[in-house]
Amino acid sequence: MDRPKDNKADYTALAGGLTGCITRFLCQPLDVLKIRLQLQVEPISARSEISKYRSIVQSVGCIYREEGLLAFWKGHNPAQVLSLVYGVAQFSFYERFNLILRDMETFKGHDLARHFVCGACSGSFASLTIMPLDVIRTRVVSQDPGKGYKNAFTAVGTIYRVEGIRGLYRGMVPALLQIAPLAGGQFMFYNLFGSFVRRLEHLDENTTLPPTELLLCGGLAGLTTKLIVYPLDLAKKRLHIQGFSQNRQTFGKHFVANRLFQCLYQVCRDEGIQGLYKGLNPSLLKAAITSAFYFAIYDRLLLVFNSGFRKPD
Repeated sequence: MDRPKDNKADYTALAGGLTGCITRFLCQPLDVLKIRLQLQVEPISARSEISKYRSIVQSVGCIYREEGLLAFWKGHNPAQVLSLVYGVAQFSFYERFNLILRDMETFKGHDLARHFVCGACSGSFASLTIMPLDVIRTRVVSQDPGKGYKNAFTAVGTIYRVEGIRGLYRGMVPALLQIAPLAGGQFMFYNLFGSFVRRLEHLDENTTLPPTELLLCGGLAGLTTKLIVYPLDLAKKRLHIQGFSQNRQTFGKHFVANRLFQCLYQVCRDEGIQGLYKGLNPSLLKAAITSAFYFAIYDRLLLVFNSGFRKPD
């Protein structure tokens, strides 16, 4: 990810956008499963008789029986646009900001700190850009069959008309609190693990690693950072569905909270500390797979674009 200065980042936006689209399609079923489990107030336990979803296997079977195979790609269209915009915004901002900071005296000899700051800033910028799409995606995934929004276009109009601009930015505070350490940590840990692998194999720091090792470094980076910020992701999803209870009547008790700290407090009070980690298993699996593919595909695409479309001297 940390490239030589003479390697112009002409194709970062294209590579980032394509990477986001590919990984979103592959990981959308895990995202649907994660969101359903995050939003359930009742216990996620095989012993619970009042819970709609009781385990990962049971949840997969339940969604398939009730809604069919395509239900695992619910909300895919806004999610795909979300991934495209996020990938373009994050990676293009990261690469350009990284070029600026690497020449600053403050960050010389502090590569990990530079990667963290660049990742945090680029992630925050990208998160603000796609926030309305994230709200729409969450609601489409969590709505009853045949209810709610027909598509993303009607969702935008309905949310703005009924809830105002605030409705399109529900959950913004936990999103920003989460994304800065998440994105910064992913870039930092990815480069940290990559440097460690290069030292083990006695490779130059600017050498692009093979696909298998890129997948491993990206997966470990995703797992590490997701564990740190997961409760904020759960709070964000719960705030996304405020004012949407009439369209999700078949999913059990509706969670009501207006602010981040109120949301976290109510989850701990009513569902225990473990409630902050509902949906963690599919989320970790998704985080590992997404980060692994994200970084591996991005690095490979950027290498292909820069070598295949390089202008003649």
